[in-house]
Amino acid sequence: MDPLANLPFAKGDVALLAPIAIPALFGLVALLLDLALDPRGSKTPLALVNALGCALAGFAAVVLWKGDTGTVGLGGAMVASGLSTGLALAILLGTTLMGFATAHHGTGAGPVRTTLAHGELYGLMLFGTSGMLALVVANDLVTFFVAIETLSISVYALTGADRRLARSAEGAMKYFVLGAFSSGFLLYGMSLLYGAGHTLRLDQLALSTLDPSLRPMATTGTVLLLVGLLFKVGAVPFHAWVPDAYEGAPGVVTGYMSVGVKVAAFGGALLVLEAVGRSGALSTAGIWGLWAVAAITIIAGNAGALTQRNPRRLLAYSGIAHTGYLLVGVVAMLRCFDEYHPAADSGDLLLASKDAVAGVGYYLLGYAAANAGAFAVLCHLERGGEEVERVSDLAGLARTSPGAAVAMTVSLVSLAGIPGTAGFLGKLWVFRAGVGTGDVGLVVLALLASAVSLYYYLYVVVVMFMHEPLPGSAAAVAAEPRRWASRLAMGAAATATVVLGVWPNITRLLGVDLLELMSDGAEALL
Repeated sequence: MDPLANLPFAKGDVALLAPIAIPALFGLVALLLDLALDPRGSKTPLALVNALGCALAGFAAVVLWKGDTGTVGLGGAMVASGLSTGLALAILLGTTLMGFATAHHGTGAGPVRTTLAHGELYGLMLFGTSGMLALVVANDLVTFFVAIETLSISVYALTGADRRLARSAEGAMKYFVLGAFSSGFLLYGMSLLYGAGHTLRLDQLALSTLDPSLRPMATTGTVLLLVGLLFKVGAVPFHAWVPDAYEGAPGVVTGYMSVGVKVAAFGGALLVLEAVGRSGALSTAGIWGLWAVAAITIIAGNAGALTQRNPRRLLAYSGIAHTGYLLVGVVAMLRCFDEYHPAADSGDLLLASKDAVAGVGYYLLGYAAANAGAFAVLCHLERGGEEVERVSDLAGLARTSPGAAVAMTVSLVSLAGIPGTAGFLGKLWVFRAGVGTGDVGLVVLALLASAVSLYYYLYVVVVMFMHEPLPGSAAAVAAEPRRWASRLAMGAAATATVVLGVWPNITRLLGVDLLELMSDGAEALL
């Protein structure tokens, strides 16, 4: 008797799990390989295992997930599309770059004090990556919750990985407590949605006709679900954990967290919000509420970054601001479900909403490359377990390590949205969709805030190129040629940031068109 005969999915559907399972399997390999390595020797083999696992997972995602209309598998528990493929590539890019960036942690000037480049760090990163990949294809509320908790638990542990520092434990504890609190909102919201829609499947919820008497329950569930998701992406007023977690966590963990968690959470949010929007559970007032959250997040993120002199806290507030910019695209997507919109039922409105989905996907890819590049530079400058703690420590970096200075400049320029970078194309795509759906005021605010952000991004560039190195600072110590892995991470991130901004269709040479993937994913979703 076939033991799989009574399961609600076909045997062939198990293949769709390959992109999710591969990182987890390589995480186990990293844990076992570390047992055979010299504790005080090079950890680059672990970085290579990490990169190989991500490469195989990316290849599997491109082959198995890039269906034009969405590929349903596992009894409907997952739906893969071009959008999920693009988001998966962004997540895997971030994991690969940060894996290389941490390979030399704890080495450099003076005796080795500590290193984080152990098997457990790479294992946790890869386990968390599996949860992230599961989140962007989740089509079931239970699957969605399991995926988001898998990535969250991994990141909680990674945040407190540096046990020497009290602030690392403090950041991990704050993240854990607030994260557990947000999980309660997620679960409560899911239970209310299940009670109103009588299904756990997002595609079935989207097609369901809610009983008018149950609509308040569905709306309440949607609001609670939004609270949990907004916490994960670091939107105001659920952003308080972000600066402390980013400052307390080791640089490599902060880079991994800033890229992977944000990409996966936004990917999952698009899936959930499309379902509740189509079902009518998200009212016009709810869309305007999200509009207000986007506006406040943009303002608070940029205002907070202006006063920061710790590079990780600066990038934390920068990430909050980018969350606001991405929410412009999410609001634009939801406008096609707004029955009171002046252009309701218009084909132009639907096209603009689809454009918003594709724009959010491409924005996240460019953000992943730029942010991972910035943190790769900070990891490259770490010496003997001591990381860069002040922007002034980067003074004169262009003289002692010009490659690192150029890589950091490329990342910051892209985050600012200057033409010629992936960040510019991402913002252009999202803001154009916002104008197309009538949210001109929000787009104008985002443009003004982007202009303000030039100050704190270019301030770092000025410090690197126009200030003298401070005695004993990270920039005053010449870069070691042995740090080839972190150099590779910086170079790859900078190259990807520029190439995706100048020639976004270059991936056609590899048989994958990213722009087409994003557009097909938007078509499948809406």
